[in-house]
Amino acid sequence: MSDAGEDEVAGGANIVPSELDENTHAELRMLYQDSSNSLRFARERQWKLVGGVLLLFAIIIALPEIFSLTSFAGRGLALASILVSAASIYMLVIFQVSQNADLKRQRTISEQFSNIFAELGGERVKREAKSHGLIIQLLMILAIVVSNAVVVAVLAPLYQ
Repeated sequence: MSDAGEDEVAGGANIVPSELDENTHAELRMLYQDSSNSLRFARERQWKLVGGVLLLFAIIIALPEIFSLTSFAGRGLALASILVSAASIYMLVIFQVSQNADLKRQRTISEQFSNIFAELGGERVKREAKSHGLIIQLLMILAIVVSNAVVVAVLAPLYQ
């Protein structure tokens, strides 16, 4: 143990406790937990949105097989799929912006806690998390765009 009030942990690292009073510390913990819940909710909604859109595209593809559709209906379905794609991509971006705001809030809060807590969310971890999030976001958007292209290609014989 160090005589400056710092605890030593395995590996010789010193823990510098936060200088927050108990009430402020509890409040920041609550805000951090709220941000974590918000992040989890947004990520869950992103995946449900992508799944729902892909299911809707499967239904749109099945409709001409089940019903005899006119060329007007085929064009309408193709247009609807394009509009659904655009709206869902916009929503994915909104969810991502929301997640970035929550991540920024968590980083700000973590700086107020002990040095170990701040180190666990260091710059390398932040960069990796951000790059992984962007890759997943791009894959979600790509899945929607490719699926929409398939829908339009399948519906194309109806309106040609």
